Amino acid sequence: MPAVPGRLRAVCLAAAVAAVLTGCSSSDDGSGTGSGTGSGEPSVAETPRMTLTAGTELPLDAYERSEDDVYALAKAQNVLTEQCMKRYGLAYDAPDPSPPAHIRPNARIFGLVDAGEAARYGYGSVARTGPAPTKPKSAVLGETAKSVLFGPKTKKSGKALAEMPMSQTAAEKKKSGLVVNGSPVPVGGCLRESYLKLYAPTSSSVDIMYVFNLKGEAESRALSDSRVKKATKAWSACMKKAGYVTAAPASAARDLGFSGEAATGPGAVTAAKADVACKAEVNYAGIRFAVQSAYEKRSADRNAETLGLLREQAQDRLRLASQLTS
Repeated sequence: MPAVPGRLRAVCLAAAVAAVLTGCSSSDDGSGTGSGTGSGEPSVAETPRMTLTAGTELPLDAYERSEDDVYALAKAQNVLTEQCMKRYGLAYDAPDPSPPAHIRPNARIFGLVDAGEAARYGYGSVARTGPAPTKPKSAVLGETAKSVLFGPKTKKSGKALAEMPMSQTAAEKKKSGLVVNGSPVPVGGCLRESYLKLYAPTSSSVDIMYVFNLKGEAESRALSDSRVKKATKAWSACMKKAGYVTAAPASAARDLGFSGEAATGPGAVTAAKADVACKAEVNYAGIRFAVQSAYEKRSADRNAETLGLLREQAQDRLRLASQLTS
C-alpha cells in the first residue's frame, strides 16, 4: 500500500506544565542512540508547538496511496473482475466504490486535538465533506456465478479448496478444481484474480499493506517511548485537575463513558473541550509528532530499498488502472 522527513540531530525537549518536554538539548535524547539509527529511542531535530494535525505529514505518508488513487484502483479492479466473469459467459456488474471523501489527512492521527471539532462534535466523528457514500447494490447471483466470483468452496469449512496464491504468477500454476463453460476457474475466483493482477502480478510485488504495517510498528514504538509516556502522564494529570479521570488520550472517550449517542452529547462536548485544552497545554500533539516522525524516519531509512520498489510498482499500477478505465 502505498511524508515531512525528520532531520534527526538533537532532542528539543524540556519541562512545560507538570514537567512536559518543550526545551532543547544539544546532543541526543539520553538513550545513547545519537542519530537515532540504533534500536533505542531515536533523537529528534525539534519538537514543534502543535494544536492541529490536519494536513501534517509523517515520513511514511509519502508512500501511502491518496484517496483519489484508491478510488481509481478500486474502479480498475472492478473492470478486471467483470472481464474475468465474462470469460465464463457470466454478466456481472461490480458495485461502484465510494467516491473520495477528501478529508484532510492525519486530522486525528493523535486523537482529538481540534478545539473547534471538540466544541461541535464532542468525541463524535467529524461530518464527511465529500459526497455521501452510497450502499453498493448487491448483485443477484446464481450458484455457478458465485463459485466463479468467489472461487469454489468446501462444504465442510467454507474455505477455498486450495491455498490462496500470493501473486498472479503463482495463481496461474494452481488449479481450483472447478471448470465452468470449458474454462478452469482461478483459485479464489475472479475477485482474487482481479486483486492479484492489479496488486500482486509477480512474486516480487510488495505487499500493499507494507507501509501500513511499518506505520503501525512506528506508532507502537512511539507510544512506548519515554517522552510520549511523560507527555501522556502530564495530559492525564491535567485532565484530573479538570475533573476527569482517564489514563490516555486514546481511551479517554471510553474511560469517561462517552460512546454511541453520548459521544456528541453536552457532557461529552465539555469533556472533549477539556481534553483538547490539556493536550495543548502539555503540547501532546507536538511531542507525538516529533517522536513518531523520528521512528518513521528510521523505518523509512532501514527499508528504503523496498519502499523504492513499492513506489515504482504503485506508478505501474496506476498506469494499468488508467488503461483499464479509460
